[in-house]
Amino acid sequence: MKHIYNFDSSFFKVVRVIPGLVTLLLLLAPIWATLIGKPEIVLYYVAFLSVYWFYKTIVTNIGNVIAFRRYKRAIALDWDVMISRLDWSTLPNPEQLPASYNDFKLVVLIPFYKEPYEVLQETVESIKSSTYDLRKVHIVFGVEERAGELGEQNAKRLVEEYSPYFAEIKYYIHPEGIPGEAVGIAGANLSWASREYVKDVLARGDNLQEYQVIKYDSDMLIHPKFLSNYVHTYLTTPDRYNAFFSPAIMLYSNNYWEVPVLMRVFSGVLTLALMSEWVVAKKTKQSFSCYGFNLKLLHEIDYFDPKIGVDDTGFYWRAFLALDGNFRGEEFYAPCYNDAVQAESYVKTHIIQYKQLRRWGWGAIVYPMTLQGITNNKKISIKKKVLSVAELFRVYNLYSTITFLLFFSIPLLTLLNPDFGFQGSAHVLPKIVSYILTFALLGLLPSRSILEGLYGRPPKKYGVLFFLWHYFEQLMLIFFSLTLGFFPYLQAQMEMMFGKSMTFIVTPKVRGEGKVGGA
Repeated sequence: MKHIYNFDSSFFKVVRVIPGLVTLLLLLAPIWATLIGKPEIVLYYVAFLSVYWFYKTIVTNIGNVIAFRRYKRAIALDWDVMISRLDWSTLPNPEQLPASYNDFKLVVLIPFYKEPYEVLQETVESIKSSTYDLRKVHIVFGVEERAGELGEQNAKRLVEEYSPYFAEIKYYIHPEGIPGEAVGIAGANLSWASREYVKDVLARGDNLQEYQVIKYDSDMLIHPKFLSNYVHTYLTTPDRYNAFFSPAIMLYSNNYWEVPVLMRVFSGVLTLALMSEWVVAKKTKQSFSCYGFNLKLLHEIDYFDPKIGVDDTGFYWRAFLALDGNFRGEEFYAPCYNDAVQAESYVKTHIIQYKQLRRWGWGAIVYPMTLQGITNNKKISIKKKVLSVAELFRVYNLYSTITFLLFFSIPLLTLLNPDFGFQGSAHVLPKIVSYILTFALLGLLPSRSILEGLYGRPPKKYGVLFFLWHYFEQLMLIFFSLTLGFFPYLQAQMEMMFGKSMTFIVTPKVRGEGKVGGA
């Protein structure tokens, strides 16, 4: 792979300031707009944000309805029969496929740290319960050396217990203390395990392009039709080599009803946002959490970057830059089931959630990485470069500031400009903004029925009051957006802006009877 970004270059040290700087400029707009004598700039921007919020609410609801119907269809179809009926000779882009379906192989790539055996066992059991032909399934674990003997013991036990069921199950130990690697992130683990696995594949004389990989979290469970739906989608997609494949329905149902309300609200909204975007904003989708790709493609883009504090979106932008902008996402609708953040106590759960979201906030490292990459890569079209910058702004600047600006910018503007309220626009626009936001908040309620279709109703053990409350708990999204949905991301961007190192914690999670996982 041509390395078209360089963290040690002077250019990168300049552009890494951009995400945080733009965010600060937006947050401090009431102050600098007052200083230059143009406070109406903020007012018009807030009016735009309120209209955009209302628009996104409508579009998200439409996308959710369509995605939910596709989800119901996906779990009803027999994907294995559909795969068996495929005419191999008529599939699109045959040069990107093995000679026959007999040569096709599916690799499940799972990094883990100190997860108990029971958590890992549930993950493998979920794969074992798949309707897909397990003789085509290869499981590869990436084990952290810093987990100590426990990690390797769990890996050995999994290999011994489950080898009879799969084509292959093996593990690789990621050494501790490799210079330059970001600590506490799965990317370094994934990079090591996949590199070592490719060495073994090439040593036995296999073609890398025959292997399709799907990256898992260690606590993820899947619907029995998940792998079959994924494989069918991959085989029937044109130009499949230049694409990643993602489940559109990512549920956090492993412990959804057990976590505090803010964790549940965040998990539900994340599910809705992801499934809707695959319908209404597919062209801008980046890889997240669980996604599949061709093993030869991974090899050609030089794997995951162990130096950056983000493995998922980092994978997408590395492929986008290496393939000269010819990279996209494709989705399938059989669901996967994940853990929401849960620790041993109520307070610790919120602390861990904050730390996880700070780690996610460091995903903004792809912002300067991509800016440098598209500057150096002359083969990417101007249109794709502009759209890429716009998407980076939307994800890392607009989304991280929109709630704060909508609720605090006009009061702050009025405080700084006592006479501003006498102007016509300053009097009318805030009222219009208020009406729009009220309708947007009401627009959250229809999505409750979609969430209920995905997560079911609360267990009866929680009582009547909990049952009544759960219909309205999505309104807590505003509070979440102003706290856990704001400060961790701001902290991450400020750390990146001032050149801090990327060192993170693995997110511990408690599920069921005290089982602890990590992600």
